[in-house]
Amino acid sequence: MGLEIDYVDGQTPLSEEELEGLKIPSLTTREELDEFEQFNIEKAIQWTIGKKSNPKICFLKRS
Repeated sequence: MGLEIDYVDGQTPLSEEELEGLKIPSLTTREELDEFEQFNIEKAIQWTIGKKSNPKICFLKRS
């Protein structure tokens, strides 16, 4: 007779296989993983917006 636990969305524990591929060992649930990924996406967008574009580089003619 096992213990039945009803998880709320996001509280689902990550499987052993999923945990093996993570570089951040403190993440244990989907909610934590989703939150971490969202934070990284936001940081990447801020970094991209902060970069100055150089049209000369974008439209160089290749020989």
